[in-house]
Amino acid sequence: MFKKRRERRQAELHEELAAALRDADPDVRGKAAADAAANADPAWALRELAQALEREQSVNEPFDSFASSFADVLRRDRAIRERTEAVFAANLDDPEGFLREWTALTADLGGAPAPSEISPDARDDARDRLRQIRDHDWTAQGLAHAGRPDSFAYEVRFGVAVMLACVVARRAVPLPADESDRLRSRTRDALAKALPLAPGGPERTDVLTDLAEQPEVESWTDRARSCLLIDEALALCDDEDPDRVALGVEALSAVLLFNGVFRYRRIRETLDRLADGPPDAVALSELLCCYDGLHMNEPLEAPPLPLFLDALRHADARVRSAAAEGLDPMVEGSPSEGEAVHALIDLFEHDADRGVRVSAARTLAGLRCAEERNSWAAFDALQRHADSGVPEIRALSLRDALQRGTPDAYDRLLRELESTDVHWEFLSAYTFAALNHGFRLSPDIRPRLVERLERLRASGWANHSEAPDAYPDPEDRIDMLDELLRDLRADA
Repeated sequence: MFKKRRERRQAELHEELAAALRDADPDVRGKAAADAAANADPAWALRELAQALEREQSVNEPFDSFASSFADVLRRDRAIRERTEAVFAANLDDPEGFLREWTALTADLGGAPAPSEISPDARDDARDRLRQIRDHDWTAQGLAHAGRPDSFAYEVRFGVAVMLACVVARRAVPLPADESDRLRSRTRDALAKALPLAPGGPERTDVLTDLAEQPEVESWTDRARSCLLIDEALALCDDEDPDRVALGVEALSAVLLFNGVFRYRRIRETLDRLADGPPDAVALSELLCCYDGLHMNEPLEAPPLPLFLDALRHADARVRSAAAEGLDPMVEGSPSEGEAVHALIDLFEHDADRGVRVSAARTLAGLRCAEERNSWAAFDALQRHADSGVPEIRALSLRDALQRGTPDAYDRLLRELESTDVHWEFLSAYTFAALNHGFRLSPDIRPRLVERLERLRASGWANHSEAPDAYPDPEDRIDMLDELLRDLRADA
């Protein structure tokens, strides 16, 4: 009798949870996932949560709750936990094997059938996620130094790995055919509209930005959407018409800026091929930006440093500026580090274009040179211009001084903040130095810094943008101020 009553209650619980996991309210779905993990029959919970993960449209919550709950149930059952561990441990360097074994596992638990083919995009995504999983102490022997399966350390690392696997599987689903056709048509229309516009001009930039910007609401199809945009840009880069090639490079640069790097190898091959030709100034500047974007995502093998160093001497300021910005961190520790630092110093101190001087200063302030003499050469150059009439250069000189702890750095910062028209770069200089070096302010400096920031806030400084569309906009400037004040007060 008691057994039948328990079975009836369990069946009723499963019915309630099944309905809640499909509720329109995301909070209800998230809570139901946690309840299923804690109270439902494990086999039932694994099946329902696997299916819920496949249905869920949200990229954040309640998907995170589903994945966390799924990991909890996997971890509690020894046999399933050991099989899950084996999926990660055996495939840390095999993205396709990892995806095949993971999807086979979830299919066996009641999820969707494992795919017969693994796309190159899914393999690339899995490769990136496996790198993160290795960073959380996974080895070929399983979880290293994480303790027992019921320990907090094990639970966290196991949960992170399962979460990342769920994300890869969810993002591997291709765009529906009708959505793919619609997006391709929209992309080609936008590129056709951009083609007759002036290369590098504001009108063309606006069209490409509108095309490349990510939607306000994240979606599981964002990666597939970005790959489609990259394909269209690469198709233009492969064209025989130099005008279409130039547009392709500009479009590729915009897509990489707003969407991250996908199709890494194809992009690198295309850039290397184009770099061998004589691209015009706009195309060359965008080509350099593309290389920079690739390197920031994953350090380039054999980065094209000669191309960048030659571009520092180009007649067009856009090219010189792009080359200067792209050398950080590409040149760090390379045999060309000293040559690059001295070329950047020459640009910084002698170039006729203000924007180029600022770009060179920004790179000099950001470089972490392997050779100390190069580091000091950059520092000395920046400090020679501590009183520059260009506020961005003064701010970058100050940033380097803050990072190195020079005795007068805070006096310089406080002096700049006395003006209610202070350039936003000075706030950024302090934030950058504090975040990257973790120093604490002395008790006599903090209240003076807080007082000046509070005065800025009260003065309406956030609305003093030079132009309606200037960066940062008023909302970003007030956020910058508020975040600085919160951090200074919290660190008191």
